[in-house]
Amino acid sequence: MTNANTQSQENYLYEHFADDPFYLFLKKETFLLDEPHYHESLEIIYLIRGKTVVHLSGATHPLSEGEIFICNRQQVHFYENFDCDTLAFCVVLSNKYTHDFRQIYNNAQFPSFLTDKTRNQEIYQLLQEWFENPSHTFLVDCAFANLLLDKLVRLYGFSQTTQADDLNTMAIRLINYIATNYAQDISLTSAAKHFGYSKEYFSKIFKEAVGKNFLCYLNETRVQKALEFMQDPQNKKSANEICAACGFNNTTSLYRHLKRASSTQNKAE
Repeated sequence: MTNANTQSQENYLYEHFADDPFYLFLKKETFLLDEPHYHESLEIIYLIRGKTVVHLSGATHPLSEGEIFICNRQQVHFYENFDCDTLAFCVVLSNKYTHDFRQIYNNAQFPSFLTDKTRNQEIYQLLQEWFENPSHTFLVDCAFANLLLDKLVRLYGFSQTTQADDLNTMAIRLINYIATNYAQDISLTSAAKHFGYSKEYFSKIFKEAVGKNFLCYLNETRVQKALEFMQDPQNKKSANEICAACGFNNTTSLYRHLKRASSTQNKAE
């Protein structure tokens, strides 16, 4: 499990290893990942204070203090960070870890939004006890994770919807396309042609499915990849080589987008 002393840069990157086998993540976060993404793991956000907006499979949902958001497997989601006082418990339980749980309950899914703040207090107390527990061996973390799943089942049960809708499926296809091709010279026009749509229709579909416009999401992905190179102590690439590896035309463009991303995150914090 990642503990409370992890460096803040991991706030931006933790989703990338959320699907590691038996991965258990519990942390208090002040910044929620604002890039559309999906994973096989189960993600639970308990908003301790502040507010955010959750973008889930093309729709938006406000989340306020004392409410819970649960992201089930393969649901495209991200968060808006516009409240500098936001604090949330973030829990991620890997697909491998929850395998037996899903088998027992026939792959049933939790409701996405748990808004009964009285019932949620029970969940908060458990998360706080888990967070403060001095022992974070794998078995202890498993015990708390199992208690959390049990409380969710008893307090809320399961959702009636278990299959991803067409818009979410499209969002996954689009995210995978960007993840595969971000380093190439791609554009709205070339991406639209790849999917067999007109540029105007593709732009509309991308915004509805992913929650951000094509160019914005492409540049955010490229910035994220550049940051991964820069923060890697083993990286030997020059600035020009990082540009080429991440799809930027030159270092001026790279640094401009890095500055913009840093400014956005600083405002949120």
